[in-house]
Amino acid sequence: MRRFLSVPLTAALSAATFASAVPVKLGNVPVTVEPNAKLLTLSAAGIRTAFPSAAGRPDAVFLTEDRKVSVAFEWRTSKLAQSEVAKLVEQFPGVIRAQVPNIKTLKANLVQVGGAPWAQFVFTTPGQGDELRRELMVTSAGGRMLVVTIAGNLKDYSKNEAVVRTLANSVRVN
Repeated sequence: MRRFLSVPLTAALSAATFASAVPVKLGNVPVTVEPNAKLLTLSAAGIRTAFPSAAGRPDAVFLTEDRKVSVAFEWRTSKLAQSEVAKLVEQFPGVIRAQVPNIKTLKANLVQVGGAPWAQFVFTTPGQGDELRRELMVTSAGGRMLVVTIAGNLKDYSKNEAVVRTLANSVRVN
């Protein structure tokens, strides 16, 4: 999860384009989103540059206009049934605490987005000058785990919250 902060996005941004407000199918990921014109979309080449390791590389990435907050979509091969999403809210906080050092806050909720249940995990860790904020939203898509990761620091997230929430709330599992 921390790898995104250490990756220089300058090269990746050369392959970024501004998103339009029309619904967009995200490549091979079985979701449709309505990106805002204030979001940049990383191309496949930009994603490969920002995430050089194929392990854990997202399938689609959006960045806020100021390039401070990212929204990454990853359709994992892990099996997850729709009926198991609610169980994640109880089980996954322990996994997050075990894998992410120095967690300051962690909230877990079950939310509805686009008519589907999502397990939502919001946590903060210390950062340079400001706390880092991560939000993982997890649901079942085609019997597999779909993870949306929203990453940035608290101050930048607050400035971009409306645009990020609009994108996150527009996600529709196909």
